[in-house]
Amino acid sequence: MVALQIDPPQVVVTVASGWSFPAQFTAVGLDERGHEVPVEAEWSLAEPALGTITRHGGTFQASNTAAGAANILVSAAGLQATAQLTVELVDDAPSCPPRPPLTDGDPAPGAFVKVVAPEHRGTGIYHGLYLPPDWQPGRRYPVIVESPCNKYGDFTGKVDDATLGYYLAGCRHYAWLVLPYIEGGANLDYGWGDVPATIAYWQTQLGRTVDAFGLDPGAVVVAGFSRGAIGTSFVGLNDATIADAWLGFVMHSHADVVTPLTPDQGAGSATRMQRVRGRAAWLSWGAVDDGGAANSLKGVELLTGFGYPVTSLAVPGVGHTDAWMADDAASRQAAQQWLFATVAARPGTHAIRGRVVDGAGHGVADAAVASGLHVTRTDAHGYYALLGLLPGPREVACTHAILTCSESQAVDITAGDAVDVDFVAGP
Repeated sequence: MVALQIDPPQVVVTVASGWSFPAQFTAVGLDERGHEVPVEAEWSLAEPALGTITRHGGTFQASNTAAGAANILVSAAGLQATAQLTVELVDDAPSCPPRPPLTDGDPAPGAFVKVVAPEHRGTGIYHGLYLPPDWQPGRRYPVIVESPCNKYGDFTGKVDDATLGYYLAGCRHYAWLVLPYIEGGANLDYGWGDVPATIAYWQTQLGRTVDAFGLDPGAVVVAGFSRGAIGTSFVGLNDATIADAWLGFVMHSHADVVTPLTPDQGAGSATRMQRVRGRAAWLSWGAVDDGGAANSLKGVELLTGFGYPVTSLAVPGVGHTDAWMADDAASRQAAQQWLFATVAARPGTHAIRGRVVDGAGHGVADAAVASGLHVTRTDAHGYYALLGLLPGPREVACTHAILTCSESQAVDITAGDAVDVDFVAGP
């Protein structure tokens, strides 16, 4: 080999709605006749603030928070080559067409479909899934998990008619998962039902959806209006296990505080809300005769009392409704700015990165690496990244459909990210 090249020689990575997709580089060796030869290459990035690049795979992932230009460097057989990388941040405020109706059929880009889990066939339990129009297999996407409000007035309380998460995400990059409250083999349009069964359903269906459709387990924002706002905590923070699943919290018009609206009269609300543990929270309410405003304000006071970051908004001109997310462009954009910044920076969380290799040191693809409810899979070169993790001691485990991974590892990410948390997988 007499020369080394990078394909492509230059790449522009666009960060839109707080999100970007990875860029793949390939090292190409050339012999004296100009023929390509196999290359065992090592990659590095001149400007770490822009993102990360896998050491042997050449996959660049933007940090999503910094723009600029830098060189990607590859080394092999005593030779070096560079590629030009540019990261651009787009300050956008996307809007959606009217939300599509809930329909039967398989999940597909731009469709909102009814999903009945295998264990619930023949029952009245189901959830809704919307995949963004740009969805492609093999890519990772953020996701908003929403639960419905109670039935009242024109609001049906059904999965079928939820809208907040759809308009909040702006129909770009974000998946939207609408999960019900359940009891006795049916979805509930009013009340809390069987809370342990609902918690188990949320955990199971979130995990399945993330794995099946390439969603990012470290970019899951839980959201709701009215009952759904309370449910982000009453269900979503009910115990430490499910509380670990979220990157951020959207509570519109109500919050889990001392109130007769939960079965425990709010007695456990402070314990639940404390499980936010420094992650980002958005609390809003209608500025005109919103019956949920008082509890929303109590929620702001509770979270700020813990020292947690809270962004709040009294939505002008509306009462107890979430229709403003579709109708009020200025208020929607304020909420989107919070969402996109939260997903880009993942505040209050840390990451664990590493690689799964075989006995010869080659990367093992499609190994599942898990910490709590966060489960991701290795890429073609064996690399993984678990992002959006709560700080503290964590256990990280590796599994593979065919191979046997080395033992799980205890990792402490109290002070910051952990890197080179590697596993070996063999027969």
